[in-house]
Amino acid sequence: MRAVGSDGKSFERWAEGQLAKALHVGTYEAAIENMLRRMSDQDDAHEQFYLYRVQLHPESIIEPGVHKEPTNFVGDVVLEEVCTPGVNVYRYVNTREDPSSISLAVNVKAIHSVQGIPIPLPVETADPWVSRASARLLHAASLPIPEPKNALERMRRVLPTAVTLEAQKLTKEVALAMPAGLRDRFDVHFDDASLQADPSAFGSKLAGLAELVRNPRAVLRRLDQQP
Repeated sequence: MRAVGSDGKSFERWAEGQLAKALHVGTYEAAIENMLRRMSDQDDAHEQFYLYRVQLHPESIIEPGVHKEPTNFVGDVVLEEVCTPGVNVYRYVNTREDPSSISLAVNVKAIHSVQGIPIPLPVETADPWVSRASARLLHAASLPIPEPKNALERMRRVLPTAVTLEAQKLTKEVALAMPAGLRDRFDVHFDDASLQADPSAFGSKLAGLAELVRNPRAVLRRLDQQP
């Protein structure tokens, strides 16, 4: 398969089209909800995420008003299709994450500076909740695989281990303390081997994700410290 057309311009046209797409900038709440959605719906629970804070260039030109979300079916926005010429920032009402909040679709040239940190923030293994979670996982790891309780479980070739079931319980307990709109999206990647090898890492990640919602000021203070 050739990367460019016979006129040699296909790649250039593709690159121009990609650069024409706007970047999405939303509220803190929208960013965290977007991360949780990707973790639960797109199998990205094992990925490292980063939180960025953006400052617009003083000479940025903002389209007047606040508009309906202009994204297409894959979430892209081409500013020249929705803005008047010369405009590089478009305000719209977010309907997906942090619904009814105001988000921006911006041209990359409108961005003046960026700060970023990895998330979730680290939580010490000595944290009381993490210690209790680790102890529960270690205890579960010593238990045999639970016996099937019904016909459906008997049909399954491989039943979840006790440590997997305990990890699911811990996840549910943390999720229940989240706002209702986030509970179904609260998901953390794990497997038996990693749970038994380092149970504190799982508890730390759960606690760190919960802190993003419970204590956003700590996250913003960490951002403040970045250049």
